[in-house]
Amino acid sequence: MMLISKKSRRRSEIFDSRFRSGEGVAFPLRQYMRCREEFSSGLFHLVLLVAFTVVLGTFGKTINNLFLRHGDSVNAAWRWVAFAALGFFILTVLRRILYKVNDLRDLRQEMQALKEEMANSPD
Repeated sequence: MMLISKKSRRRSEIFDSRFRSGEGVAFPLRQYMRCREEFSSGLFHLVLLVAFTVVLGTFGKTINNLFLRHGDSVNAAWRWVAFAALGFFILTVLRRILYKVNDLRDLRQEMQALKEEMANSPD
């Protein structure tokens, strides 16, 4: 038995856990719906990561202009240190983009397998 809500004292067998093992008729459909929701949120996260990469590139251009206009009295090594740090940040975001694309590809394959399982079910 499961509590109807976190604060409820009543127990009910109707509200069984949705994250139980693969029992029940609609389990592939529930898994597909969860995958679809995770895919859409992952896609949104990917768009945000790409936008952040563009913003970091624009920030690099701004830093370059700052050093060109006001960096006469500053050691030139600081410019390269700033670009190295910015390049490191851009590379870490690009790595996260690559991992996110791989995760979305795997999730899409899982969704395809669940679709085929639902199509082949005797229901």
